[in-house]
Amino acid sequence: MRWFPGRSRTRPKAAPEPAARQAAGEAAPLATPLATLLGRDEVAVTGPRARRLVRDRRVLVTGACGTVGSALCHGLKRLDPATLTLVDIDASGLARLRHEMTARLPAARVVAAPADVRHGPAVAALMAAARPDLVFHAAGRHDLPQVERDPCRGVADNVLGLRNVVDGAVLHGARHLVFVSSDKAADPTSVFGATMRLGEFLLQAAAGGPTLFAAVRIGNVLGPRGRLLGLLADRIAAGETVTITHPEVARHFMTAGEAAGLLLEAAALAEEAETFVLDMGRPVPVVELVHRYAEQLRLPEVTIRFCGLGPGEKLAEKPFADCEARLRTAHPKIWATRPVPPPAAGLPALLDELGDAADADDAAAVRRILRRLLPEYHPARRPEPSAAARSREPGSPADPPGL
Repeated sequence: MRWFPGRSRTRPKAAPEPAARQAAGEAAPLATPLATLLGRDEVAVTGPRARRLVRDRRVLVTGACGTVGSALCHGLKRLDPATLTLVDIDASGLARLRHEMTARLPAARVVAAPADVRHGPAVAALMAAARPDLVFHAAGRHDLPQVERDPCRGVADNVLGLRNVVDGAVLHGARHLVFVSSDKAADPTSVFGATMRLGEFLLQAAAGGPTLFAAVRIGNVLGPRGRLLGLLADRIAAGETVTITHPEVARHFMTAGEAAGLLLEAAALAEEAETFVLDMGRPVPVVELVHRYAEQLRLPEVTIRFCGLGPGEKLAEKPFADCEARLRTAHPKIWATRPVPPPAAGLPALLDELGDAADADDAAAVRRILRRLLPEYHPARRPEPSAAARSREPGSPADPPGL
């Protein structure tokens, strides 16, 4: 086990004072604390296209109480939808979110609908009642280690839930459906990444009718509602050790507002079930992010322990698979790709088989069927970090998970 104190060689240098930067002819310092953590300016994503798309339309958001879902709802309420239907399994969270929405929208235009997207009949009834023009699907299980440990639940939440939402949206005439995917869908090495990739394929399989589909790949989300900064703040403020998977691990980070804006723009840009990605710059070394955040909290002394990459984890994610072409869009900070569509023959039967395996809690069968569905899914097999950097112990995962 190796312990790295705050003033180790991995600590980033302090940024120059604003006066010194200006005297040196450098650009003004990044404007917000979150921008400092990102190492780049926040991107203003939402534009006139999204406003025109949402105004006077019926909108439904699944996973509305999550970090991305709630940020999206707060963005939508400012765009004057005809109705806003909030869907989540958390009934108490929905009540709070609805109260927040009615600060801007009339109460009659905001509907809280507790539901589990895994339950097909409930989703069908919900779609029949709401008849949404726009559907944003942010529900799902997005914790990579959790999905790796319980692939059956991960498939039920991320694949079967999406299938129910897509079927309901198409049946009841939705004009647009946008799915929250992940950068881990690009050349997936984890069950979570595989479920996200399969979700993108589901949209392609459903395309061709009046409903326009889009997927968005988001990175790790930073924001006041997210668990990532909250967990880091608690650890650092208490003087406790922060656990990270690997000294060289790097991740793409974005704000909750950027993620919400990307969803809105994707709905407006969608044509052929494209997958959209925000230009998030270079991946941020997680060690640097921890030190930057500690300095913002005015607690620069932080101890970091490395536990080793877990099953399915990569040192760094990438927004596009090696075989995918990057396509420019009408938005200067949004890129797109059109993944090769899955073979239509046999797909419904394999999805049914996958659902049966998940229902039977047969993890081995779930993994096997995912590999049949996704030839690009290669479960990660890697050597552990060197003895000097390894501290993997049972019950000592990365904190927050995935870092």
